[in-house]
Amino acid sequence: VESETGNSDRMQILLNQDRFEIVRKFELHEINDQNRYRSPLVVHLKDRDSAVEFLVMVNHLARGKSEIRDQQVTQLVEWARDQTLPVIALGDYNLDYVFAEENGNEAFRLILKDNVWNWIQPTEWIDTNWYDNPESPDGEDDYPGSMLDFAFVAGAAKTWEMECNIIVTPGDFPDDEKSSDHRPFELLFNFP
Repeated sequence: VESETGNSDRMQILLNQDRFEIVRKFELHEINDQNRYRSPLVVHLKDRDSAVEFLVMVNHLARGKSEIRDQQVTQLVEWARDQTLPVIALGDYNLDYVFAEENGNEAFRLILKDNVWNWIQPTEWIDTNWYDNPESPDGEDDYPGSMLDFAFVAGAAKTWEMECNIIVTPGDFPDDEKSSDHRPFELLFNFP
């Protein structure tokens, strides 16, 4: 399933259709300020074995404009508050979580507001992205010990057993023209 928004930088959800039935798919265009960013992509899935239905969402929130990102996060909280199905949300939230400080930016605080979303913290603290300022590159990560990529759950998914792992492969950082500046992560879970 691929998003319609994002121009050449779209989002995708890949799934095993032998295991999961796609009930519907949609984008939350109201969380895309003036259609300048990517709308959250949501897929309503039904597990073919257990008949459990849930929503999977992928996000890539605004990077350069904190007020837009804060607005997006606030809207995601309100959207999740209204859902009746369990929700799993994954992606690059640009929350600037720093391990040593155990804190992120204002959007990080806002997404956890009112306990609507639970953050599934990784089993091991591993840097999830690489950035070396192109105007003065020194071959070093300018933000070591930080995360931009997160897994959150809302609704009944908060009761499911979950495990999040950052995937590290040899030579994955620094990135190059063939690799991403973000490490992938996996979210493992069991239905109740």
